[in-house]
Amino acid sequence: MLIAIEGCLGAGKTTVAKGLASLRGSTPLLEDFEVNPFLRDFYDDPVGNAVETEFAFLMLHFHQLKGISQTLASSEVIADFHLGKDVLYAELNLGDPRFTRLFGELYQLCSERVPAPDLLVFLSASTERIVERIRSRNRNFELAIDPEYYGVVNAAYEDLFLQYSGPKVRIDMNRWDFVAEPALYEELNVLVDTEISSREGAR
Repeated sequence: MLIAIEGCLGAGKTTVAKGLASLRGSTPLLEDFEVNPFLRDFYDDPVGNAVETEFAFLMLHFHQLKGISQTLASSEVIADFHLGKDVLYAELNLGDPRFTRLFGELYQLCSERVPAPDLLVFLSASTERIVERIRSRNRNFELAIDPEYYGVVNAAYEDLFLQYSGPKVRIDMNRWDFVAEPALYEELNVLVDTEISSREGAR
């Protein structure tokens, strides 16, 4: 079984994925974003470096998800990303429709070759909360970006969740603070099991 944790950057995806995986005895799959050689250049010049950054992320995520096929045969995997995020960022950052069309075709090929999540857990938060968390983790390349960009990304994630047709759960990260209240992982675990059971019962 594959559970994907998604939400705007700064929403707490990695923290929640690690905590939930630990509670459930699952295998965590964490986005290796630092491997993307174009990321820091993107933050310096988003327009000039969008193409290589977005295509590289798609292939990196594809490679990570493709690599868990054998693990899924014997273990539940909890990932802190979903392949759909790459389409979201591509639509926001790729200005040339030729690149956008090519990206969509490549995404389609990749999505057909990786496991689809059995459940998407969406971490929703206000843009103010997102910016607050980004500032608190103090990554220089993230701090250089205009906060308005994070608002645009956050809104795009809300649309992504609304349009997502698979099994899904929304968590309000304005109210759920897993760092301050670790017991919330138990509540999240119940929500996850309830959603999965309801879907299995409907088959």
